[in-house]
Amino acid sequence: MTIFSTLFLFLFSCSNQRSENEIDNQKELTETLAEQKVDNRLPVTKDSLIAKLATMETDTLDCSADVYWQIIGKGKSYIPKLIGSLTDTTPTNIYHGCKKEKLNIGELSYFALEEIGDFPAFIVTQIQFDVIQINNGWHCWSFYDYLFDNRNKKEYQNKVKAFYEKSQFEFVEYPDSVITDCMKEYSIKGKLKWKE
Repeated sequence: MTIFSTLFLFLFSCSNQRSENEIDNQKELTETLAEQKVDNRLPVTKDSLIAKLATMETDTLDCSADVYWQIIGKGKSYIPKLIGSLTDTTPTNIYHGCKKEKLNIGELSYFALEEIGDFPAFIVTQIQFDVIQINNGWHCWSFYDYLFDNRNKKEYQNKVKAFYEKSQFEFVEYPDSVITDCMKEYSIKGKLKWKE
C-alpha cells in the first residue's frame, strides 16, 4: 500500500509539474507575441510638447489648440522634432473633415510643419496630387489620402527628412492683414519659404 501511495503521489506531482511548465511556456509565448506586436508599431513621439497633442481637449485647430500653436510658435527649431513625429499614430481629439477617424500625432505634426515652412507635396514625394473634393465645406485634397494612410507614414517621413536636409529656406514675414489672433498670441510672424 505504501509503495502504491508513493507511486500515485509521484505520478500526480509529475503531471502537475508538466501542466505548470505548459502554463509557463504558454505565458512566455504570449509575452513574446505581444512584444513582437509592439515592435511592429510605428514609433511614439519622445518630445514631451509634441506628445501633449494627444491630450488636448479641443477637437479643432483654432486658438483653443494651445499645444499645437505653442509648437508652431517654436518655429524652425522644432522642424526636426516634428519630422521625427510624422510616424506617430497616437490618436488625438482633433477632427478633420477629410478623415473618418480623429487625426493622430503624425498628421498633426504634418499640419504644424506646414504652418512653419514650405514642404511641397509633389517636390517631397514625387507624386502628383491634383484632385480636391469638397466634403461638407472641407477641401479634401488627394494628398490627404496618402498622408492619412498609416502604411505611408515611414516613407513620407524619410522623404520629408531628405527634402529638409538638402533644401534651403528663407524666412518671410507675413503682412499684417494675414496674421490671425492665434498667430499674434503665439508670436508667429512669418513662415520659412522654400527656395527653388
